[in-house]
Amino acid sequence: MPELIEVDLYRKAAESALGRTIASVAIPNETYLVGDTDLSDFQSVLYGCQLRGVRRIGKLLLLDLGAVSVGMRFGMTGRLIVDGEPSIDQLLYTTNEVKEKHLRCVITFEEQGALSMIDPRRFGNVELGPEEGQLGPDAATITSEELTMFQSSSASIKALLLNQKRIAGLGNLLCDEIMWRSGVNPTRGGRTMETTDIELLASTIRGTISELSDRGGSHMGDLQSERRQGGSCPIDGSELERDTVAGRTTWWCPEHQL
Repeated sequence: MPELIEVDLYRKAAESALGRTIASVAIPNETYLVGDTDLSDFQSVLYGCQLRGVRRIGKLLLLDLGAVSVGMRFGMTGRLIVDGEPSIDQLLYTTNEVKEKHLRCVITFEEQGALSMIDPRRFGNVELGPEEGQLGPDAATITSEELTMFQSSSASIKALLLNQKRIAGLGNLLCDEIMWRSGVNPTRGGRTMETTDIELLASTIRGTISELSDRGGSHMGDLQSERRQGGSCPIDGSELERDTVAGRTTWWCPEHQL
């Protein structure tokens, strides 16, 4: 469930470790490390490096260590623990307990503390030098011009929004909330969108992310409590439809999402 909003909270929390020097790196299960670097080389490259920056692109958290960067992807259940404290207290669809058996990567610093990834379902990963160019523009600052590419695709709008190569940062909860707010049917094809539709969608994406960030998470949307059997649309009271779109459970209003 960690989407752009949650990963940005991780970024802010990790900034407290800026300037510290890495003393050790532990990854209990080497399969959590992806890419071309094996664990021994990964540990050697990071040893003695100073954490100089923390960035976010979409749902990817980046630790800048001078000449190299480490990418952290949190999957459905990943959280960042900074100096023993979770960056967020609650995450949907997973346990909120911090258990040692769920630790996937621990970066310990010479000065004090550590950055740790906890991921019960192990859908996330860590990578040295991830390909940042593989990600689309960040959803938090998306423009209508950057979304015009949707108009050349026959894929559903929800599939396009979930495609991190087209727009980075949105997950299932944000997608449903954004489409509900903008009145867009999630099964509708990208090619059916007019310029006014694109402009509305872009502004709704930015506005939804901003508002839900202030509320504290991607799960704080107006639609969230009604995403259930028998749930009704908070706008017009119609019973919500439940479909599988782009492989994800999707709740939407057949009355006003056209």
